[in-house]
Amino acid sequence: MIALTEDRTKRYLASCGLPVPRGLSCATPEEAAAAARTLGGAAVVKALVAAGRRGKAGAIKLVATPDEAAAATQALLGTTIAGINVSRVYVEERIDIAQELYCSFVLEGYPPVALLSRHGGVDIEETRRRDPEAVSVTDIDPLAGVTPWAGVAMWQRAGVTGASLGALGQLTAKLFAACRGADATMLEINPLAFDRDGRPVLVGAMMAVDECALARQQALLGDDDDAYAGRADNPRERSVFEANHRIRGGMIRYTELDGDIGLIVGGGGAGLYQHDLILSFGGRPANHSDQNGINVAKLKALATAVLDNPRVRGLLVGANHQQMTRTDRKVQALIEVLQGRRVDAARFPVVIRMNGPYEDEARRIAGQVAGVRYLPRAASMADACKLIVELTRQAAHAARERA
Repeated sequence: MIALTEDRTKRYLASCGLPVPRGLSCATPEEAAAAARTLGGAAVVKALVAAGRRGKAGAIKLVATPDEAAAATQALLGTTIAGINVSRVYVEERIDIAQELYCSFVLEGYPPVALLSRHGGVDIEETRRRDPEAVSVTDIDPLAGVTPWAGVAMWQRAGVTGASLGALGQLTAKLFAACRGADATMLEINPLAFDRDGRPVLVGAMMAVDECALARQQALLGDDDDAYAGRADNPRERSVFEANHRIRGGMIRYTELDGDIGLIVGGGGAGLYQHDLILSFGGRPANHSDQNGINVAKLKALATAVLDNPRVRGLLVGANHQQMTRTDRKVQALIEVLQGRRVDAARFPVVIRMNGPYEDEARRIAGQVAGVRYLPRAASMADACKLIVELTRQAAHAARERA
C-alpha cells in the first residue's frame, strides 16, 4: 500500500464533497506564517508525513498567530517522525470542536470492515486497548457499500445517539464511497468532529492506496515530491517506487537489505522461499523484490536498482513456473540492462532459473551475455539459490585477491 500525506488525503476528500478544514502545505516558516495569516491567524501546524500518532509524537501544534506558526514550523522541519524526515508542514484552520468521534475503513482481508467509536482523538489506540468494546467493528459488503441508513445503524451500535445520527449516516456513506473510489486499503478519520454549530468536519484524515491500482489513481499521487513523503531516502528504493507509480501496467517493489546477492524473483511465497533458501545456504540477500505482469520498462527499472546497489556481487533471477508471463520478454529486459552496464558475468555471477512460455527463446537471448548461467528445467529453486551463494562467495574472494 502507499500511504498518502494528509494534504493529499484531504484534497481528495474535498473533491468528493466531504467537509474538510482549509489548509496549505508549506516548506518554510515564512510560508507557514503566510498560510496562517490567510486562515485567520490561529491555525494548526502539522508535520506532513505519512504516519499516524503525530499528536502523541508532538508533531501537531496549535498556534494563535502567524509568528507562532512560523516558530512551530521551524521547530518541526528537519525532525524525524516515525522514522520519516519532516520536510514540509500542513497549516490548517482551527476548528472549534464540540465533539470528537472516530471512523475508519480497513481492507486487510475479506470483507472490508468499518471501525467506529464515540471516543475520538489522540488517545483512540489507548481507548481500544483499555476497552475493546469502545470501538464498534462492522463487516461491509463491498458490492452494497454503505447506505446512509446503514451508516446510522453503525453509529448506533457504536453508542452514538441524538440529532447528529442523520448527518453521521450521510457522511459515513460518502466516506466509504470515497474510500472505494480511491482503491484505498485504509481510510481513517480521527477525529471526525462536530463544531460548535453542529457541523461535521473531518479534522484528521489518513488514507493508504493499493499499489496495484496506481494506474487508476494517478491524480491522487501527482508528479511532485510530496507524493513520496514517507518513502525511504535510499535513491534506489525511491527510483523503483517512482517507476511503479509513473509507468502503467504490472507492479514492482524493491526493499534494500545489507547483503551482497541481488534478487529479481517472483513475488509472494516463491520470492520469500528463495530469500530463505539463500540464508540457509549462508548467503546474504541484498534486497527483497516483487514483480508481476510483463512491463519491460518497470522490469528494467527494478533490475537497474538491484544492480546499482554497490554491495551487490551476484544476481539471482528466479521464479516458479511462469504461467501467464512470457519468459523471453523478461529475460530480454534483463539482458539489455546487463549489456548496457557492460556486466562481466565471469566476475559478476548471474544465475537464471525461469521456466515457462517461450523458454527456448529466453535461453537463446540469455546466451548473448557470456557467462550467464540459465539453469536447466530440472533445476529446483534450491539448486539456483545454492549456486548463486557459491558463485557470489567465489566472486567476492576473487575481488579481494585482485585488490
